[in-house]
Amino acid sequence: MKRVMVMAALGVAVMASGCATKRYPIATAWSQAEAEVMDCNQLRLEMIRARQVETQIAETADFDWRSVAGFLGDYGIGNAMAKSDADRAIRQRIAGIQEAQREKNCPATVSWLDSLEGLVGRVIGQG
Repeated sequence: MKRVMVMAALGVAVMASGCATKRYPIATAWSQAEAEVMDCNQLRLEMIRARQVETQIAETADFDWRSVAGFLGDYGIGNAMAKSDADRAIRQRIAGIQEAQREKNCPATVSWLDSLEGLVGRVIGQG
């Protein structure tokens, strides 16, 4: 009897751990109010933040112990749904930022090397 109880407790523990999905960062919806008050530089910074969230989502999706636990609990469906929701939210936010940049005729995004040269120029007084 004791063995049955231990096995039942172990089964419940495995099932409960499978219900826990990975925690993906969820981007907030892009609003027209944000688009109206931000200038091109602020939009550029917001795009950088959005791309960082996109990277965090990809890193969270990497295979780890939570992937195994999710698969044992629900064949990974919960993790897949959470990732899908996070991907959709960040794509919508990026699209909103890009639309605001087009509406404001913001210059094309510059590379990190161009940004570094501009920063160095400002620091030494040539920018």
